[in-house]
Order: sequence, then structure tokens, then C-alpha cells
Amino acid sequence: MPNIDKLLEQNNAGFKRYTGIHKATFYEMLEAMQQHETQKTKAGRPSVLSLEEQILLALTYWREYRTLYHISMDFGIHESSASRIIRKVEDVLIDSGKFELPKKLPSRVDDDINWSVVIVDATETPIERPKKNKEITTVARRNNTP
Repeated sequence: MPNIDKLLEQNNAGFKRYTGIHKATFYEMLEAMQQHETQKTKAGRPSVLSLEEQILLALTYWREYRTLYHISMDFGIHESSASRIIRKVEDVLIDSGKFELPKKLPSRVDDDINWSVVIVDATETPIERPKKNKEITTVARRNNTP
């Protein structure tokens, strides 16, 4: 399991290098999670991971896109628990209203903004595969039989 205390002791550059966000953003996320925890009305089984570790788990998933199996092995929990924690962190952060991606690009274009566009062609192309015909398969079967 990643050592959260050692990670928080790092400077901003090292922290951002590991998580992809600034420490200030991490603490805002932590504040939103703590606020959500205090507003809960029903108590359930407490999570094995602290709120900091839950946020770190979600950040690891978003940053590295490793499989849930590998992330869950690092954090010492089950794969389905890792999935639930990521979903919970996403929902809490979105509901807080502080963390969201912009829906559209700005409509006006200023001269001081240098826009660069990357176009990726992700269309599917058919793969040519050898045609099966009866003559080839029959001869191959005859040659392989003792």
C-alpha cells in the first residue's frame, strides 16, 4: 500500500508527479469527502481505507489507468471494493460542485490563446483473413492423421 504520510511530506512537484494534481487540490478533495462523511445519515460498515487513501486510490486509477486488480492488490482490498471506492469518490467530488471538467470550449477565441488541435482517426478497419475453403482444410486433415 502506498505510504500516504510519505507522499504528503513531498514537495508540490513530487506530489504532482505522483498523483497528477497539486496538494491544494488534494486537500480540497479531502475536505469535500470529509463534508460528505459528516452529512451521512446511515452508518454502514466502515471502509478499511482512510479518506486520504480512498482519494489516492481514485487518483491512481485515473492517472495510471491500471487494472482494478493491480490497484486493489497495492491497497490490500478486493477488486470490487476498489471499484466501489472509485465510484464513490467520483460521485462525491462531482456532487460537491468544485470539481468538474469544462463542458465546451470557450465560444470566443482571443488572440492571446494558442489553440492546438489533435485529430485521432480511430475508425475500425477490416482485417483480411484467409478464406476457409474445403480443399485446404481437407488436405490438412489428411496429412495430419496417422
